Amino acid sequence: MFTLYWGCSKHPMITVLKRSNAPRRRNMNDRTFVDFYEVLELSPSASFETIESTYRYHAKRYHPDAGATGNPEKFKRLVQAYTALKDPVKRAAYDAAYDRNRRDQKSLFAGVEATADDCVVRHRLLSIFYAQRRRDMKQPGLGITTVEDMMKIPAELLEFHMWYFREKGWIQRELSGPWSITHAGVDEIEARESNRAQDLQDRIAYTAPARHLDTQAVRKPAIC
Repeated sequence: MFTLYWGCSKHPMITVLKRSNAPRRRNMNDRTFVDFYEVLELSPSASFETIESTYRYHAKRYHPDAGATGNPEKFKRLVQAYTALKDPVKRAAYDAAYDRNRRDQKSLFAGVEATADDCVVRHRLLSIFYAQRRRDMKQPGLGITTVEDMMKIPAELLEFHMWYFREKGWIQRELSGPWSITHAGVDEIEARESNRAQDLQDRIAYTAPARHLDTQAVRKPAIC
């Protein structure tokens, strides 16, 4: 709970926030990151003078005593943003956190764009386990290190795909430690290969719209 006071000696537009049994404020190390530049509607390259003038403009508009435009919650965020950006030392610390957050976002977007590639990787990976069990029923398992060397993908990405296989019940850990494909995993691979063969046959046999409609069987989705 904050009690809002208008004005102080150095900055007449700054509201003093008096804390009363308030929850702990989040700092820049918390997982939730607040874009203070977005709050103030500023560019990250804005000068201190621009920050000052923009804050005053918004503070006057959203102050709780401003009548129809007053907004206590938004005003509180404005004060927090201005407090973090008006001081050169605090702003430098915030900008470092801001840059890290931007890099994390770009990394997340790259992961989203790689979804289609993940389907291909998972099919290849499960096929490796399939081939190993088919080749040697007495020792059907493969160690993680061996799989990493064969797949040539980062360990973190491999763990993601292995987690997916475990949740689906397509692989299991052998008593000796390695991972092997289950009967459900074998069914998945063979169903997928059967669909691919049918797709190829349909494309070859397609000669007319009527024939095309006859061959539109429901396909099993990719390993996604």
